[in-house]
Formats: sequence, structure tokens, C-alpha cells
Amino acid sequence: MNQSGQSRVWLIPGSMGLATGGVLLVSVPKGPLWAAILLLIAWGWALRYLVGWRRDQRLLSESIVQLSDTVDRWASGDLHARVYLDQDDPLDSLAHGMNRVAEVLTERTRDLERDKKQWEAILTSMANGIVILNHGLTVTLINRAALAMFRVQEQEATGRHLLEVIRDVRIDDAVTRVTRAGGSETVYWSPPDQESLVVEVTIAALPGSIGGLGAVMVSRDVSLQSQVDRMRQDFVANVSHELQTPLTIIRGFTETLLEGDIDASSRERFTRLIHEEANRMSRLVDDLLTLSRIEHHSLPFAPEGIAAAVLLESLTSRLAHRIQDAHLTLASQLSPDLPLVSGDPDRLHEVFLNLLQNAIQYTPQGGTITVSGEVDPAHDMVGITIQDTGIGIPHTDLPRIFERFYRVDKARSRASGGTGLGLAIVKHIIELHHGRIDVSSMVGQGTRFTVWLPQYQDKEDAE
Repeated sequence: MNQSGQSRVWLIPGSMGLATGGVLLVSVPKGPLWAAILLLIAWGWALRYLVGWRRDQRLLSESIVQLSDTVDRWASGDLHARVYLDQDDPLDSLAHGMNRVAEVLTERTRDLERDKKQWEAILTSMANGIVILNHGLTVTLINRAALAMFRVQEQEATGRHLLEVIRDVRIDDAVTRVTRAGGSETVYWSPPDQESLVVEVTIAALPGSIGGLGAVMVSRDVSLQSQVDRMRQDFVANVSHELQTPLTIIRGFTETLLEGDIDASSRERFTRLIHEEANRMSRLVDDLLTLSRIEHHSLPFAPEGIAAAVLLESLTSRLAHRIQDAHLTLASQLSPDLPLVSGDPDRLHEVFLNLLQNAIQYTPQGGTITVSGEVDPAHDMVGITIQDTGIGIPHTDLPRIFERFYRVDKARSRASGGTGLGLAIVKHIIELHHGRIDVSSMVGQGTRFTVWLPQYQDKEDAE
């Protein structure tokens, strides 16, 4: 109660006392006069009390209205609203308390907004996709990575059902199971038009204690990992297959030889076939070891200045007998003035030997193999081209010819004793030289391989 209210407390008992005294004085001499005076004073005090009480009620009503309006503004989000009352107002202390609560709420809200912005920045910058769903499987948050992975526009995601955003029943079913039974589940998703893209989606239930959210989906692009796994599986399968064939032949012939009931010519033929298959296995193992050394950077590599014309002349002389037996024509257009290339002689010998052998193998009788060179002065590169008029490579096979164990003509390649690793080794060796290999081909017209190697720079000239 305020000070004016306290000062009016005595008016009611005082006026009642005066009225009682006036009634008692009526019966004494001159009593009616004094009684009238006392009654007038009593009425005056009572009237004063009533006027003050009505004023207090009006002020109290106004204060309650102000408090109510302030609370409504807080409820609508305006925490800057404050209550200001007179010091004599009986609700002034309540107003001060409410203002202090508003200040605390404002500070807490500011902290929450700051934390929210930090979490949004973290989620936005994450490489993994994040999707948060409520109990009705409605998307409440999705970051940029998830939008990109699932090919979704941002305006089409938030507030919509999961199945409208990511049209995949498997993901929807997995989320439904997780939100009902708890725990987590992992599924893999690929767009219908790009099966090479593989997204791993891990779905985990969220407790209701953090706002009733149903689940969180964490997605990551595992396309490269899946590709590596497939390559590893294909590699193991191919190696097993390549080894199984000669092992089967060797085992069959040795079992026949062990029986002993064969003539000398058959024994010699079987022995020769066993020797050939053993050599094929040896070549396969050697090629595998070469690839392994290249990948682990343990292959001997000593670059120096090499005259490409001299190197190719040496190789063609070595293969002259095979070229003649195949009834092919070799045309060398390498200029002796071709700049030196920077490379390891043994490694480049292996590269060009492989390309020349392929040209001989896949060119029919009467065809021509042409070896030429050119210079790219803009990039200080020297190109060596081996072109044939052979059977050519289908356009669909060109992107895969450098894969391990990939063969365009499987029957001819195996018949020649090839391991299917030659072009893979060629590509790795050229990359080791910081060069590149270009290939173009047309079925029935031939194939053209061009090996680009860095031009040799003498250290003394460079200095």
C-alpha cells in the first residue's frame, strides 16, 4: 500500500467514532449542535476516503491494463517493451520485477540467436548433407550439401514432406522405421539418370526432448569409394580369371604327362604348351609388379635427354622380323632434328614397344604402320605418333582402353599372349613423365596414338 493509502486508513474508524459521538451528544444540553458538527466531520472524512479509494481503483485499473499490454507485446516477440509506473503505484515493485525478467529474456534470446547463426553457418559449410525432419516427416532444415546431392531447389524443400523433396520410397520407409522404433539405419541412393553417383544416407532418430523432431539424415557422396571398391573387385576377378586359364592348361597337361602313356612328339608338344602358359603367367605377374611399383613410386626412374628418333629406330629394327612376317609396311617419318625428350630410356622403351606391338597385332596384312613426330613449342612438348591402318577401336570402347584387363578384341589379345595390362602401364609411365597420351580411332580405318613428352632442358642451359 502506498503512503497516501496508508494515511487514509484512519478515516473510516475516525468517521465512525465521530458519528457515534454525535449520536451520544444529542441527549445533552446543546448536544444537537455538537452532534451535527461531529456528523458533518464524519461525513466529510467518509467522503474523502471514498474519493481516494476510487482514485486508487482507477490507477490500479490503468496499471493492470499497462501490465497486460506489455505482456501481450512480449508474447508477440517485442521484448523491448517495458512497464513504467509511478513510485506511489502499488504495482510499481511488480513492474520493476517484470522489467528485469524482460532484460534477462532479451539477453537469453540474443544468445540463442547467436548460437543459431553459428550452427547454421556450420551446417551450411559442411561437406556432408544434413536434413532434419519433424515427427510428421516434414523437412525443417536442409543444408546446401544436401540440396546439391539430392538435386533439390531450396524453395522446394523446407516445410514439405520428405517424399515430395526426395522421391525415393526406400529412404521414406527407412525414416518411418527409425522415427517409430528409434536407432539408426543406412541406405544408399542414386539418381535415376546417374547411377555412378552414390550417396550414403545415415538416418538417426532424434529425441522429442529437443523440440519433437523426428529424425536427422546425414548424407555423403561415396561415389569414389564405390568406384574404387568396384575396381578392386573387378581387379581381383580379372587376375583370378587370367591366372585360372593357364593354371588349368598346365594342370591338365601335367596330369597327362604323369600318366606316362604318351609318345615322344605329344610329350614335346605338351611340354612346349606348359612352357608357353608359364611364360604368360610370368608376364602377367611382371606387369602386375610393374603397376604396383609405379603406384608406390618405387619404380626406378632416371630421366635424361633422349633422342626419340634413335629410340624408335632401335625398336623398329628389333621388330622388323615380326613386321615382315605380318606382311606390313613400316613408314618412319621421324626427323633427326626432333628435340630431345626428357625421360627414362627403359621406361619409354617399354611404352613405345607396347604401342608398336599393338599396331602390328591389330593391323591386317598389307597394312601400314607410320611413326612420326611433331613439336608443340607453346608448351615445350614433343609428340611421337604411332598410327596404323588396322581394325580400329569402337567409339564406345575408347574411354576404357587404358583400364586394367580391358580388351577390345578379347580373343585376339589372349591368342597373342597379352595380359590386358599393357596400355594401363603405358598411361602410368607417361603420367610419371608428366606427359600425356592422345588416342583417336575409326573402326576399319585404324588407330592413332600420340605420346606427348616434355622437351629436355639442359640444366646448364637453364641456368
